[in-house]
Amino acid sequence: MDLIIIGGISKVKGSQYSLKQKVSLIKDGALMTYANLQRYFGHNDPTESSDPYTLHDYNTPYLAGIYLYNFLTKRGINCELINFLDLEINKFERLLQQNPKAIALSTTFLTSIKSVKEVTKIIREYDPVIKIIVGGQLVNNSYLIYQLKDTDYDTSSCAQDYFFISSEKYYYEDIDLFIVEDQGEATLYQLTKAIKNCQDYSGIPNLAFYKDNRLIFTSRDPEENDFAEDLICWDEVPEEYLYPIFPMRGSRGCPYKCQYCNFPSGKRFRLKGSDILAQEIAALRETEKVRMIRFTDDNLFLTRRHVEEYCRMIIEVGKGIKWTSFIRAGSITKDNVKLLKDSGCVMAQIGMESGDRSILNKMNKKDTPENYLRVIELLNTHGISTQLYFIIGFPGETAKTIENTIQLLNQFHHDGPAINFIMVFPFLLAPLSPIYSPENRQKYNLEGYVSNWSHNTMNSKQAGKYATEFLFRLENLYPFYGIDELESLEMAKLKKLSQFRSKVHKAELFGSDPEAIEQMWQELRDVVTAD
Repeated sequence: MDLIIIGGISKVKGSQYSLKQKVSLIKDGALMTYANLQRYFGHNDPTESSDPYTLHDYNTPYLAGIYLYNFLTKRGINCELINFLDLEINKFERLLQQNPKAIALSTTFLTSIKSVKEVTKIIREYDPVIKIIVGGQLVNNSYLIYQLKDTDYDTSSCAQDYFFISSEKYYYEDIDLFIVEDQGEATLYQLTKAIKNCQDYSGIPNLAFYKDNRLIFTSRDPEENDFAEDLICWDEVPEEYLYPIFPMRGSRGCPYKCQYCNFPSGKRFRLKGSDILAQEIAALRETEKVRMIRFTDDNLFLTRRHVEEYCRMIIEVGKGIKWTSFIRAGSITKDNVKLLKDSGCVMAQIGMESGDRSILNKMNKKDTPENYLRVIELLNTHGISTQLYFIIGFPGETAKTIENTIQLLNQFHHDGPAINFIMVFPFLLAPLSPIYSPENRQKYNLEGYVSNWSHNTMNSKQAGKYATEFLFRLENLYPFYGIDELESLEMAKLKKLSQFRSKVHKAELFGSDPEAIEQMWQELRDVVTAD
C-alpha cells in the first residue's frame, strides 16, 4: 500500500471552543442525542455497542478524506481511508500490516497543533518511523501567519496553535512533511509518488520540512484544480466510505470579509456549476445508501438566482434526497422558499451572529435584524427548520446589545413542525481575521489571543458567562444535538424531543424538585419510545 489517509478524530473528542457540553443535556457522561437516549431507556438495537460514542453514531464523514481518496486512486495511488482514527483503531492496525509508505493527515477539522498531536501520538504508538504528511487549512494558515513574522502583527501568541512560528522541536517532531498549499491535492499526489518510488522530494513545490532542526520551504506553485476533479467515481468507492448523511462542497473561497472570520482572504471565489453538482447528487442518490446531503460551504446559495437554480437542479436529479446548507438570508424570498421546500431542504443554516444592528455593522455582516426575523418566519411557515449561529462578545458588545438579540428572537412564536436550533459561541480573537489586525486592536483597545481577550466593552470571561446564559433566556429555540436527528426523525417528533430535552436540562441546571425532574425524565422517555 502507498498511503493511508486520515480525516481526523471523532467530532466529540476533537471539538474546541464549543458550549455544547454546558447547554445540552448530559447523562452519565454522554450527550443525550436521540441515539443515546434510546440506549439510556433500553430502546435501542441490542446488538449495538454500549459505548456512548461509537462509529455507528458518526454518519457524516469528513469530506476531505473522501475527496483525497478519489483524487489519488484515479491517479494510480494505492490508498485507504480512515475518517475517525480514535474510533477505527482496529482498522488502522490492519492497514499498517500492509506496510504503507506514508500517512496523510488532513487538518480540516483539526484546529490547533494540540489537536494534530493527538492524532500523531496515536500513529506513533503503532508505527514510530512511518512518514507522516500533514496538510489542510491549519497548515495553510500557519504558513500565512509565518509570513507575517517580524512585523507589528502578533504572531508570537500563535506559536502554541500554529506551525512554523516556534522553533521548539515539540511542535513538529512527529511530522515529517507539511503541505502548505491551500488545495494541496496535486502536491500530495506528487509527494506520495516520490516517496513510493524512493525519490528525492525536496524539489516538489508547496512543501515544508525540517532538516537538522532547520525549517525549509520549497518553492510555491499555487494549485488551481478544476471543479471537475471533485467528481468522485462512486462506483469505485468502497461501500464502507458511504454514510447515510453525506457532505458535499459547492464552492471555493469567500466573497465576503466578515470581521471575525479567519478564512484567508485573497482567494478567488468560485462556485461549482449546477451541471457538476447535478452529476454528484445523481451519483450519490444512485448509491441507494445516501439519504441526506450536507452542503459544507457557506456560499453555495449566495443569491436569489443561485437558490432557484440549484433547487430546480436538485428537484430534477435528487428526488427523495433531503439536504441542509448554509444559506444567506438575503437570498430567501417568498417567491423561492417553496422551491427550497420542494427540493428537500429540511434545515437552513444561517449565520446571524447578532440581533443588534450596531454589532452587525461592526462585524461587516451586511444584513439587518429585521431581515433575519423575516427569513426565520418565512422558512418555518414552509416547514423548514433553521440552525442559527451567534457570536457573543464581539468588540462593541454590551449587556444591552445581547439583550437586543434576545428580544429580537423572542418576538418569534411559531406553532408549526419546524424547529429553530441555535449554536452560540463566545467571540474568538482569531489570527488572520480582520479584527485581529494591529489597526483594529488599537481601534477597540483589543488585547489578548483567541479565547482570552479584552476590549473596550467586554472581556472573554464575561462573554463566556453571557454566552452560556444566552440560550436559557430564549423561547422556542433549542440546542443542536446532531444532523442525524434530522434524517432519522419526523420533524414533529424531533420538535417534541427538543422541547422535553431542554425542559429536563433546565430543571436539573436550576435545581428543581427531584420528584418533578423524575417526572420530566419519564415524559422524555415517553417521547423517545413512542412509535
